[in-house]
Formats: sequence, C-alpha cells, structure tokens
Amino acid sequence: MQKTAHSPLKSFSLLHPILFAACSAIIMYVEKADASALIPPQDVILPTLFALTCSLLLALSGAILTRKAETAALIASLFVLGFFHLWPIYLATICIVGLGAFLVWMLRRKIRLMEVNLILTMVSLFILSYYLYRYLDFVNDQHWCSSPYVARVIVDQTDGTIVPENAPDIYYIILDGYGRADMLNTVYGYDNSGFITALEQRGFFVASRSQANYPRTLLSLSSSLNMQYLDRMPEVMGESDLWWPIMNTIQHSELRSFLEAGGYRTIFLASGWDYSDIRDGDEYLSPYRIMLRDFDKTFVRITNLRFLGQIDWAGLSYPSYDMHRRLIHYEFATLVDLASNPGPKFVFAHILAPHAPFVFAIDGEPVDPDYPYSIFDARGLIGNMSQYRQSYIDQLTYINQLTLAMIDGILAGSTTPPVIVIQGDHGPDSFLDYTDYHNSCLYERFSILNAYYLPGVQIEQIPDDISPVNSFRLITNQYLGTDLEILPNDHYFSPSPHLYQFQDVSDLTENPCDLPEDTLP
Repeated sequence: MQKTAHSPLKSFSLLHPILFAACSAIIMYVEKADASALIPPQDVILPTLFALTCSLLLALSGAILTRKAETAALIASLFVLGFFHLWPIYLATICIVGLGAFLVWMLRRKIRLMEVNLILTMVSLFILSYYLYRYLDFVNDQHWCSSPYVARVIVDQTDGTIVPENAPDIYYIILDGYGRADMLNTVYGYDNSGFITALEQRGFFVASRSQANYPRTLLSLSSSLNMQYLDRMPEVMGESDLWWPIMNTIQHSELRSFLEAGGYRTIFLASGWDYSDIRDGDEYLSPYRIMLRDFDKTFVRITNLRFLGQIDWAGLSYPSYDMHRRLIHYEFATLVDLASNPGPKFVFAHILAPHAPFVFAIDGEPVDPDYPYSIFDARGLIGNMSQYRQSYIDQLTYINQLTLAMIDGILAGSTTPPVIVIQGDHGPDSFLDYTDYHNSCLYERFSILNAYYLPGVQIEQIPDDISPVNSFRLITNQYLGTDLEILPNDHYFSPSPHLYQFQDVSDLTENPCDLPEDTLP
C-alpha cells in the first residue's frame, strides 16, 4: 500500500526532462534580442517538438542502460540542459538543484535519487511556467496584427486571369543591396558601366534613373510583389516594431496569386532569409536537405547543438559564411538549370549579395569576416568606411560575373524568350541612419539597379525612372492581358523602430549627399 501511495509522486518527479525540453525554445524566443520582433511566435513549435523527442529518446536509452527510471531521468535532463538550453539556465539549474540536495542532506543526512528528481521537476516546472507566461503574454498582446495580409489590397486583374498559351517564363531576381551605376560612381568611386553595357548588349533595358520605393527589403519586396504601395500599413500596424506579421505579403503576394490562377508554375529558390524563403510553391529548391528557418538557425547556433553543423551527412544549413557562399552559388547555378524546364513558370530568387556579409573577394575567392555570422548589415563590425566600401565593391564585382554567366545560361537554355527582371531591393547603406533620414544619404540607399529583359517590347515603352512597384504592372500589361494603371514613383523612408510610419522623401532621394571629406571616393 505504501508503494502505491508514493507511485504518483514518483511519476511526477520524473517529468523534468520533458519539462526542460518543452521550455527550451520558448526561453530562446523570449530572451533572444529582437527575436520577438523578427520571428513569428509559432516558430518555436518545431524546435520544441525536436527537443521533446530527443528528451524521450534519451530517457528511454537511459532506462535501458541503467534499468532505473530515476537515473535515466537525471541523465536525460543533463543532456537536455546541456544541448538545448542557454548556459545561464543550465548553470542556474545545476546550482539550485545542488543547493536543494545539500539542504535535504543537512536535514536528513541522506538523500535519495527520487528527491533529486523531485527538486529538478519543481525547478523545471517553475522555469516552464515563468517563460510560458511571458511568451503567451506577448502572443496575446500581438493578436491584433496576426492577419497574413495586413498590407495587401486586391489588385483588379480580372482581364488577365487566363494566361496565353505562349506566355513567357518570368524570372524575378533580387540582388540584395545592388546600387545604381551613377550612385556607385559618385559615392563609391566605382565605374560599373562595363556591367551595364554588358547587360544592354544582351538585350536588357537598364533604367538609369530607377529608385526603390522603400529602403528595406521587407517593405520593398512587399510592395513590388503586390504591385502596390503599402498604404494600409501605418493604419494597421501603427507604431509596431514587429516584422513577422507582414511576412505573408511576400510569401503569398498578389503577383503569385495572379500567375498561379492563370496556370503558371511557381518555383522558389532558398534565400537563407525566412521572409523571402518561400517553401509552398510548386517547387522549392535548396542545396541542403534540411533548410533551417531563421529561429532554428539561432537555436542551433547558440546552443551546443552547433555540433550538428560540423556533420556533413546531416545535410543541415548550419549558419556560417561557407553556407552563405554555397547558397549564393547554388542560386546562380540553379537559375541556369531551370531554363530548360517546361513552362510557363515564375521563378523567384532573392540572392543576398552584394549586400553584407562580404564573403567573396573580387576574384570570387572566399572571405570569412572576423565577426559572428549575420546577414544583417554589420558596419560597426566590418571596420572603417573605406574598408566597408571596398568590401562591398569587391563582392559586387564578383556578383557581376556570376550574373552575366547566369543570364547567358538562361537565354541559351530557354526555348521561348523569357522575361527577366534583375533588381536591387534597395541600395547599399554606408551612409544610412535607420532612425533619421536627415542623417542619411538617401541617394545612396534608394538608387537601385533595375534591369529588364522584355522580348518584343520597345525600349521606348519603358520609363527610365520605373520603380519596383510598377515592374509587374508593366509586365502583366505587356504579356498577360491586364490593364493596370502605372503608379507614380513615390519613395518612403521607414524609421526605426516604427517601421510602418512612412515618411515621404520623394523630393529628397536624388539630392547630392553631404559626405565627410575622409570618406569621399
């Protein structure tokens, strides 16, 4: 009878491996700087399930080896804490359990494994409850902006819902942070005319006065892929600093909906950035068997799970500069390979270059920056302004070579002349203050490469100052039977942290920049 009475308590005392596993990703989400702003709350689910599965397997393995449930639970928690938790949590737990066990020993001069397990369960229950409360409190506060289409207005395309039989393949290729030729010459002292001429010789129209509509990738792609300005965002998002609620304006855009409804196959290439990493099209192509999402990459990188990145057979896209290089090379090569696939198809590739990190020398040789891997601009880590600009130009020069080879491959492999758009989402930002446009070189940030291969379209029909919001209004009008209005070219600054409180800077983006003398090219 006594054994039966103690059975529920004993079972309860063995729950700590599961509880520690259940809270590992939640702790990471709550404590990691900027995670809640950049990462959707639901992204904790997969790493949590992974941790739970591992904890059960560890407990089962321990039970088989030791034939004692109490010992197996301790072994499982030790591994869960060591591999899935931040070190402060691990160390705090060990200290608290050690202190608790010592106090029990002082009182009774003996301690049993069940009591150690019970202390661990109480600690794990407290940690889970505390962080789960913080997590759910955040999710509850943000429910108002959970709509996947907060920025999207349906574009009337009723005249073009049936794609013609001879519709061309459409390639939309974003070269992140690629600036306009005249700006590169003025601000960076770099003559990019050879690349522009090479594009024109291949039949491209290069809009020599093109500018981005927004200065951030998130907003720029939301606008271009939906063929509209983001006029609803200030009203819906207010002064929010959250990025993730508008992810689906890129993932499930008006352009995509229109082309899929008309019979286009959608092919999306892995980008290495969740917002443009679209996985639910007809094809999703990646050089890795397991393409980690942004939160998963953070979870793996800052815990002891990082060892998985060193195992080649795991096929894991462990965040590193080598992974970044491999992904860029893969995108360029795959775009060529896709040319022979049957169409009509819409191919979207967001290539994170020439934007930082600068991982290529001018000749394509690998460069490994001496700061931790990040796809965000790290000017403060890169060095002085001169070093930043030189690294940017070196990478841009190599990307030019890859781009021309890619174009030649697509044109040679296509049975029907394709539509190709090669576009910067914004320019570089060596002189950008994200908080205040008055302290920024808007000319540098808004001036973009914007090149079009449009078979059968007279160059005179394309405005020299065409901006991304109109790119696919023009293309669907020309090839797919729509009659969409060409919008005026407006340009909006997006100040941190209030990303959606747009400031109209349309009259300022071509103004010369007052550059410090020691940074002049």
